[in-house]
This record gives sequence, C-alpha cells and structure tokens, in this order.
Amino acid sequence: MTRAPTVFAIAVALAACGAARADEQGYELRVTSELTVEPGASAAISVAIVPGAGRTVSGDGPVRVAVSAPDAISLPRRRYTRKDAADPAADAPRFDVRLKAREPGDHAVALDVRFWLCGSRVCRPVAATRSVTVHVPAPVPIDAAPPPADAAVDAAARRR
Repeated sequence: MTRAPTVFAIAVALAACGAARADEQGYELRVTSELTVEPGASAAISVAIVPGAGRTVSGDGPVRVAVSAPDAISLPRRRYTRKDAADPAADAPRFDVRLKAREPGDHAVALDVRFWLCGSRVCRPVAATRSVTVHVPAPVPIDAAPPPADAAVDAAARRR
C-alpha cells in the first residue's frame, strides 16, 4: 500500500521535470520581423542562432537555413549552410540572407532553420521557422510635380 503513493509522487516529479524542459528552448533565434526595401534594391535579413547558457551549436552537426519567398522577392540563394555563415567557426553562427525587391507590396519571406543544439552530454536536433515581412513601397513617379503653394487657397475660394 505504501508503494502506490511513492510511485505516484515519482511519476508527478518526472512529469514536472519533462514539462520544465519542454518550456526551456536553450537557444534564441534572432531574426528581424520586418524589413523595408525600395523596389529594385537589395537588402539582407540577419539570422543569428544564439545558444543559451551552457549550450552550444554543434560544430560537427549540420546547420541549415532554407529560404522561400514569393516571386516578387528575388533570392540569389535558397539554402545556407554553416560554411556560408559570417564566421563559420563562431559559437553563435549568423547568416546574411540576401534578397532583392521586384514588386511593391508586403511580402512574407519564410525561414526554416535546422541545427544541433548541444548540452554538456547530449546534442539534439532543432527545427525552427520564422517569417519576415518585407515591405516594398510603390515607386513615386519622378515627373509628378508638387501642387502649387496656393492650391488650397484657390480651392477654398471656389467653394464660396
């Protein structure tokens, strides 16, 4: 009879430990949520994988950033690996995802990041996704002349 409460207490304790680990990611994926790019201009989205305290991004395991975007955004590359990072040997690899805006509007660029996160004894695979909104403003016509300074006065006089 005394075993049942003990077994129950152990099961509750283990479940609590599992829940605490699930809430704790152990890393931060730093990505800009929005970016404004003029039509025809190029820009870069910075993607940084920052491990938490006591964790590392595996130097031996694969690191991959896959990018997808609508046709209004041109991507010279759709896949980045650790060797494409700003500093491939860095503890927190950072990638500059290049893009070029083709058409005005708000466009979603999807990032699929995969890497191995290591603790003191074990590494585990991590898959994370983020979306970046790229704002491309409509071009302003060059030949559009500003209204005359007295246009508001003339309009008010005509209404009387």
